[in-house]
Amino acid sequence: MVSTTGQTLMGGPVRPATLARGSGRGDRPGRAAGALRSSAFIVGQVVLLGSLYWLYGLGRHFADGRELVALHHAKRVWHIERLFDLPNESSIQSLALHSSHLLEFANRFYIAVHFPAAIIFLLWVLIFQRPAWRRVRTVIMASTGVALLIHIAYPLAPPRFLPRLVPGVNLVDTGAVFGPSPYGPHDTVANQYAAMPSLHIGWSILEAWGVITILRVRARWLAVLHPIITTVVVVITANHYWLDGIIGGGLVVAAVQLTRPEVQARLRLWAIAFRLPVRALPAAAMACAPGTGAPVALAGGPPPGAIIQDRPGAAGRPASAVPQARKGPSADVDAGATVARAPDPPDGVAPRAAPPQRAAAEDADDAGGDAGGDAGGDTEGVAAPEGAAGT
Repeated sequence: MVSTTGQTLMGGPVRPATLARGSGRGDRPGRAAGALRSSAFIVGQVVLLGSLYWLYGLGRHFADGRELVALHHAKRVWHIERLFDLPNESSIQSLALHSSHLLEFANRFYIAVHFPAAIIFLLWVLIFQRPAWRRVRTVIMASTGVALLIHIAYPLAPPRFLPRLVPGVNLVDTGAVFGPSPYGPHDTVANQYAAMPSLHIGWSILEAWGVITILRVRARWLAVLHPIITTVVVVITANHYWLDGIIGGGLVVAAVQLTRPEVQARLRLWAIAFRLPVRALPAAAMACAPGTGAPVALAGGPPPGAIIQDRPGAAGRPASAVPQARKGPSADVDAGATVARAPDPPDGVAPRAAPPQRAAAEDADDAGGDAGGDAGGDTEGVAAPEGAAGT
């Protein structure tokens, strides 16, 4: 409701949109324009994320012909995990092999939850939680982009390939034995040799962080179960190593920390502080010969080390002589400098008094010019003229 005094009934100022709604049809063009802008923004963001998904699917082609390298990396990762005494994936899976229903559920969860959960989460933030969208989008794009680069640079076969590589490892390909398998003959997206890092664990941590950060209800903490269940699933299905999950989660945590508002503000301040000293340097200070550091002459300027002569000021004196004359009798006069003095008055005629601002300079000239005739005068005072002494 709107009053006629320019304020709402709650005491706040009336906004243009409020007045338009009060008029009935005045805000229809504004509403239509806002809806159009919002729709265009949503479509643009969906296209952006679709491009990221396309690049992710394209990454599988970089693993073609590198199967032997991926298997060699698998043996290395397995030995690194034993070196750091991480839990044995084979021992964890052996606990789940007693229940075929549990393994079938784990296989279905691995296939059906990963991408759909990410899509639902992103659409929820994009449509209903717009203020948080920019940061969520930056986190998922940064972490996924770095993960894709690691997939390309370091192809890694999952643990289910280890029984044929490392003696004593008894891991089972649960997808092939209990079904369903995520890697069918017609699959064009999944990359079997992209175990490092695990985006299953990384994205589940991202989704849990987003729900806990955005919502303000107690039930939001149930989102923590998502990365926990995902971690158990990828291990008992022999699709990922522990190290895959550590690196995948670390990428998301690093992206979340770097996108914090206070960290972004600090990074901007550092960038400004890094650029300021370069901008503050004068051009002459940066004009040095390449490789020597010696100053060079600028175009249209004097050569290095040249002494620029004084130019006459407004009163006809050199610019350097003006401050010297204002210092009084103790001022230093450059050698060879010529200072004009008034002629001596005739005998018996008192000289005219000099203006106060010029008396000190003229008395200094008199003392210097008559040094031979009045050498015994007081050095700190001003010598009296001869005509004044006679009277």
